[in-house]
Amino acid sequence: MPSAITKAQIQNLYAIASKTGVLESGNKDDNFHLLVHKLTGKNSVSKLNNMDFYKVKNSLMELQRDNQNSKSNNQAISKEIAKNISKKPKWYKKRPVEAITDAQIRKIWHLMYDLQNLSPSTATVGSRLKGIIKRQLKIDVDVKEPFVWLTSAHGYKLIEILKKYVQNKEDAI
Repeated sequence: MPSAITKAQIQNLYAIASKTGVLESGNKDDNFHLLVHKLTGKNSVSKLNNMDFYKVKNSLMELQRDNQNSKSNNQAISKEIAKNISKKPKWYKKRPVEAITDAQIRKIWHLMYDLQNLSPSTATVGSRLKGIIKRQLKIDVDVKEPFVWLTSAHGYKLIEILKKYVQNKEDAI
């Protein structure tokens, strides 16, 4: 399995991206992050492996060389990258601004599988989760994408509800 890149490699990518003008400080939707996603399919620079690192680095270096050769300004490079990137990935559009976090989603699934182990059912784990969300949060969700409409506050509330469900099942045993 490829190893994750080091902190120094991450800093190196950010430095090159800054020099080429594709990095906007504090903006995770800037052209640099879109380029990373387009080349690797990963949402975060810290999740890149060594092979991904070199793909992104080579692409940024090529942009930097083009910038030096043509003496064009950073805005022209940013426009070219934006033009080459057809559109933002689906996950940008599907989550609300205060979206449920990935950590909350992992915790919810963990609790759901704990509940499934303690209280087996013929319903799938996803169907049970949909039912709990509908009953407790009053939000009708899709089994395939149950977290699309949930905010971080919903995630917190759902985790607490699931903890109580699991605790009640453990106490009953």
